[in-house]
Amino acid sequence: MKYAYLFLILFIAACSSNSNKVKEINNPIEEITWIKEFISETKKSPFPTKVVISQYKFKEETVFLINHCFKCADEMKVLYNTKKEKLSTFGGMIPNQNKYPNFFEEATEKKELWRSF
Repeated sequence: MKYAYLFLILFIAACSSNSNKVKEINNPIEEITWIKEFISETKKSPFPTKVVISQYKFKEETVFLINHCFKCADEMKVLYNTKKEKLSTFGGMIPNQNKYPNFFEEATEKKELWRSF
């Protein structure tokens, strides 16, 4: 019986360690539904703005930075994870929303995924 408990503990530990790995995303525009929908809605908007979506690796996670008004005076950038959980906001008119002041120094593997212009 003690071998069954040992096996169960090892199985749970193995599953836990695998769930922490970063899932490889090859084509976020096609693979991540919320990004695909965001692009579709942006294209349909009667009020065109210059939107840029970039992908980074940050804290061992794939994240997406959406610049809602590229090169605007008060441009606001929002950082999301793959589940569309808002991680931070940079710029804009609302102060104290930046949870990662060193994001641009710490983030790696920047890729521009899409722009509306």
